[in-house]
Amino acid sequence: MLRIRPFVMGHLVAALLVGAGAGAFLAAEAMLIGGLGMLAGAIVSSLVCQWKPGVEAPAWQLWAVAVVANPVFLGALVFMALDWQCVVGVQRGWGCLVAAMAIIVASLCFLPPLGGLLWRSWKRYRAGPRS
Repeated sequence: MLRIRPFVMGHLVAALLVGAGAGAFLAAEAMLIGGLGMLAGAIVSSLVCQWKPGVEAPAWQLWAVAVVANPVFLGALVFMALDWQCVVGVQRGWGCLVAAMAIIVASLCFLPPLGGLLWRSWKRYRAGPRS
């Protein structure tokens, strides 16, 4: 039977909740798309985390790899780089809406790995000390 590690489970659930919660401010369709988009990014990120640092790595390493390996985060960084004038404040107006959304999406990508780390620490606490 497939065993999902606590970090991965917490990461995936947190990504689904963050994406759906952010999309709920716009519309029902955005809630679905946001939740599934963040979930897909978290799946890729979790696979990378299992490969390189391992899901039992120190929290700071696991969080950093989980954020940087998320394709949603990388896509948001690309949009911010393309609209760099909006990001630094040289250009303003409705043309900067994509850059503003990219900043919000990149900021939201910091939260799901924290959910994974919290779930991992909760599971370790509940397991108690090993003899």
